[in-house]
Amino acid sequence: MNITLTKVNKNEKNLLNNLMQLYLHDLSLYFPIDFDSKTCQYKYNLESYFHNNYAYFIKMNSELIGFILIDKFTEDKYEISEIFILNNYKNQNIGKQAVNKIFDMYKGKWQIKVVPSSPKAESFWKKTISDYTDNNYKLIHTGKYNRAEFYFNNKK
Repeated sequence: MNITLTKVNKNEKNLLNNLMQLYLHDLSLYFPIDFDSKTCQYKYNLESYFHNNYAYFIKMNSELIGFILIDKFTEDKYEISEIFILNNYKNQNIGKQAVNKIFDMYKGKWQIKVVPSSPKAESFWKKTISDYTDNNYKLIHTGKYNRAEFYFNNKK
């Protein structure tokens, strides 16, 4: 299984938006998300991912199976704001491999804010970050949903 990341180009924005719609539909199980009944789409502004932030497609054997969105706050401070893997490909370690590739590409201070009220998402991030950092991370829970937030630095 060959997992690769390819940076999303501006001319692929519609493709990214199509995947985003699937992702947001899945997320709507955990909390309400604005849905436009006229366009039959959830609202999400992808524009910043073609300027200051980064969007990558996740591919397996050259087939598109998901995406990762990275917010860049400063020269060395990042957040994975969204990650999505098509349901057919979940539970195969693909997300973990893709995230590790991103961490290897961007060195610095990382924060990951987990989907609120999702024990499965929190478990994924805890295992992935724990393995990547050899348990060298900070975990706090915040807000009314007790949302997990992970912090670590992979800059050597």
